[in-house]
Amino acid sequence: MSRDREKGLRYMKDRPRKRVQSYSSPSTVLYYATSPPLSVTKTTPLSRLLETMVARGFRRVFVATASGLLEGIVTPMEVVKYLLWKSRESPGMPVMDIMSTPVARLMRKDVVSIGLSGNMSESIVLMKKNGVNSLAVVDNSNRLKAVLTVRDVLERFNYSLESGFVEDYMSKSPVCISIDRSLREGVETMVSSGHRRLPCLEKSKPVGLFSSRSIVRFLGGREFFKHAGETLGELMSLSVVGFTVRDPPILDPQARVTEAWEIVKRSSYGSALVVESGSLEGFLTEMDFLKAIRIGP
Repeated sequence: MSRDREKGLRYMKDRPRKRVQSYSSPSTVLYYATSPPLSVTKTTPLSRLLETMVARGFRRVFVATASGLLEGIVTPMEVVKYLLWKSRESPGMPVMDIMSTPVARLMRKDVVSIGLSGNMSESIVLMKKNGVNSLAVVDNSNRLKAVLTVRDVLERFNYSLESGFVEDYMSKSPVCISIDRSLREGVETMVSSGHRRLPCLEKSKPVGLFSSRSIVRFLGGREFFKHAGETLGELMSLSVVGFTVRDPPILDPQARVTEAWEIVKRSSYGSALVVESGSLEGFLTEMDFLKAIRIGP
């Protein structure tokens, strides 16, 4: 992506993100957070946001003013919700028209944040309580300084995972989607259930993972332009199969949770299907691993 196309982004390609631990105490979240986080302005068009999320592999993009004042956040789930709403409101709209939508129309304003001096125990409690996989790290004026993610906590914090098994922490009877369903049905299931990842089944057999990130990768990738002449209604009639990842990590329910994390962290999906004898027994995400963190003595 060229520099001029990234105009409005607060984190440029020639400014790699840095860990800031050398400037902060190991007892604070800032020691483990990443800075500067990627942020955009409210006027940034959806097309530029999607291209950047796909090219950089970001799961979240913050929305901030020119002075860094935090205003919102956009994740793949916000994009999916907006796509569903717009396709219901204007099914005849050309798919390319939606790409000029400013970020302000789909961002979520209720960003969960923590102060620069916040500690890691506090951050874990905040993530668990609010069900979020990241925290904005802000100063006393609510200016965005860094981002702390679940993966930062799991990979870098001096934690101990409880001695247990995958079946102790997995989500049992997860919400699933059949591979023969349409994109609209898949998105509706995702939005109504509140789950951004759905195990995908073919005749009750788990075959992959349908997620909000896979939809974003499609919208922000080259394949999307093959559908440039279609309407939103036609786009939503595509099959779920085209948005299904076929190689997510597979775990045994009796595997130790510590071993399971080593497998999941090597993947880019942040989740795994739990399968036994070809049958889906559960679903495990980074947030489930967060439940297994033991803090203190």
